[in-house]
Amino acid sequence: MRSRSNLRILLALVPTTVLAQTTPQPPAVTVLAPHYVALRFQPQYPHGRHTQNPLPDNVLKLPIPEAQMIKGQAGQSSDNKVEIAEYRIPVPDFAADAQVDEAVLLADVSTNGQAPDSFPTIESAPAKLTHCAGAPCDALGLTAAQLTAMKTYVAEKLHPLNPTEVTIEFKASATNPLKIYDDNGPAHSGPILILHTREAMTEPTGFVSTEQSGLVFPKIKPLFDQFLRDTSIVLAGDGNYYMTGTTGGPEMMVVTSDLSVWKSPDLIQWSPVRDLPRQSTVVWNLDRDGSDWLKSITLRDGEPFRPLWAPEIHYINNTFWIPFSVPRHGITILKSTTGKAEGPYEIAIKPDAPLSTGIDASLFQDDDGTVYSLYGGGWIAKMKPDMSGLAEPYRHIASASGREVGFEGVYLFKDQGIYNLCVADFVLGEYNTYIATATSLNGPWSERYLAVPHAGHANFFRDKQGRIWSTFFGNDRHAAFSAQPGIIPLTQDAKGRWRPDPTYTLPERKPQPVVQLPGAIGPSDGTPQHVGIMPAKPAPTPKP
Repeated sequence: MRSRSNLRILLALVPTTVLAQTTPQPPAVTVLAPHYVALRFQPQYPHGRHTQNPLPDNVLKLPIPEAQMIKGQAGQSSDNKVEIAEYRIPVPDFAADAQVDEAVLLADVSTNGQAPDSFPTIESAPAKLTHCAGAPCDALGLTAAQLTAMKTYVAEKLHPLNPTEVTIEFKASATNPLKIYDDNGPAHSGPILILHTREAMTEPTGFVSTEQSGLVFPKIKPLFDQFLRDTSIVLAGDGNYYMTGTTGGPEMMVVTSDLSVWKSPDLIQWSPVRDLPRQSTVVWNLDRDGSDWLKSITLRDGEPFRPLWAPEIHYINNTFWIPFSVPRHGITILKSTTGKAEGPYEIAIKPDAPLSTGIDASLFQDDDGTVYSLYGGGWIAKMKPDMSGLAEPYRHIASASGREVGFEGVYLFKDQGIYNLCVADFVLGEYNTYIATATSLNGPWSERYLAVPHAGHANFFRDKQGRIWSTFFGNDRHAAFSAQPGIIPLTQDAKGRWRPDPTYTLPERKPQPVVQLPGAIGPSDGTPQHVGIMPAKPAPTPKP
């Protein structure tokens, strides 16, 4: 292990030319030396549910007015606090594995005074005001004027609650307000967190990444041209893959009714699940087939609100099951009465009532055949053997520290005896998939780690070759695409963490032209009609 100098000296031995900025936007991660890494983040994205949108003016202002508290898409309240802002900064694997023990924070902060109570805490350790000087500060691309304008805080002898992320907390009050600026502030630089590690990191000096996680993200494209969120895919007993998700385009935030399913033999060519009497993706319609408790339309921001959200497709006990949620009404489960993905479907829950008033319903079948219902950010309950209802109350799964693994989009899968609880969370404006693991559903559960950047509410499925994939749809400013179905092949690192496979290359796809029609109506003439998004067919030759 290399002996370390005082963190406030900040590595005077590092050459200033090693990390000179050559890109218009600085990287999120920069390795300064074997024991030091710099992590940049934006202050307008404090941690809290639904922080996919930046705060006004791209500035954190404490106290935060209640009117600026971002609420959930279903109208849920935020967990942001008026006088406190918390940032959870992802720590790349190579730094977390090398054991972070000290931190320096540089930030363009404006306060009324220099009182210690206005200083941040880093991993609950009170930070001290210091000065940033030395070669690494120059290597970060900051001028002397910027370094003078920015405040520098140091926290020593850290014991991170979760080694894969560092928590920074700022406090303010009405008499001592606080502002933190991004690159457009007086110092023209957003906050920078410099971490020291006990052991040398495996990535070399000069390593940079635009990903907050430091992971290498493979190039991916949509599976086909279709508005879809919350992508869900399953490999069924007939050898086909089936996919569903939130449809409806912009109306998915207003009122929707259709539940659509697609099929594919190879994850490349996709088509509607129904062929006769006409081609269609729609297997169930809330207004036509749903129960009365699902149908009522409420108001959100004065507008009608009753979307059908996040259906998942599962193949359990030789038939298909589709759990879904209707915000403000609750979650339920559909069952195919024929064992076919095209249905028809009926509500499986008896008596017919919501299993929960939450959102984002999911299912998991354990090795012994027991099926569990899940929803939200990690609520789970055993189901009755016939899956007609719950056999026990829901209980919440938290990480080892007691924190939530995420706040929505829960999914559970098991591999080699390890349970993987996958949950979505917004961190620094990015919608990521986090995983916590356990050898028993009763725990103990590990701390969460960032598994798939930008995947957010994702499902995980095994292909015909036994490989595990993550679904994807894109829901943040850095995602490869937005609101379209996608998949990412996964691999595991030496510590068993699931990661996007950086060696993945896109397969060659045959051209798949599409048509977009609101629906086919009228009598069938025996020829399948195009509905929704599907491969186009030549128009029939007009008869003379």
